Amino acid sequence: MHKKTYFLFLIALLFLVFSPGVLAEENKINVTYIAFSPSDALELASQKNLYNEFIEYTYIPAYNFTTYCASDELLAAGKSGFLETQDVIFCQMLDKSVYASMDENFKAASDNGTSLMAIQSSDTPSYFAYDSNGSVDDPICNYYNNISTEGGGLENAEDLLIYLVTEGRVRGLFTSFNKSVVKVEDYQIYDEKLLTLFQPDNP
Repeated sequence: MHKKTYFLFLIALLFLVFSPGVLAEENKINVTYIAFSPSDALELASQKNLYNEFIEYTYIPAYNFTTYCASDELLAAGKSGFLETQDVIFCQMLDKSVYASMDENFKAASDNGTSLMAIQSSDTPSYFAYDSNGSVDDPICNYYNNISTEGGGLENAEDLLIYLVTEGRVRGLFTSFNKSVVKVEDYQIYDEKLLTLFQPDNP
């Protein structure tokens, strides 16, 4: 895993810790995986990665295997507002039959600050932050295409989960602040308490 990605993840955690009114048990980054079938590798990675106590991982089946439209579980997650509580939603193998029935809910989640990402999907809505056919040479595709439940494959699953959290959320986590700005790597941090930790002249 790239050191920068872990660094950005730690920044995200610091934001959660320092956020006013946030209780310790609420210091979670919520990640939902919506796919044709569950991923044993991602499930295990959510339990084994270095920051598992800060990541709440959920799997929701994408399809109703009778109608091949959105599953009852996914429809319920949209109707209840659950999707809007997620920080990152990572979709795999979705198509128009699911997107059509979930468009309003996905759009509401996006408008609420959820980062929506899709891989190996078709007809993905334009408001998704990331959309790939799965063959692109980028970290998400490279990690995802090489995940498994052991060895290097499990490390890739852990790295993918951390990458999704950081790349999907770090930029959005700080946009609600209107105070002094300090630049960390390529990211802007607006919180005064975090500014004391990440001054530009610090090593």
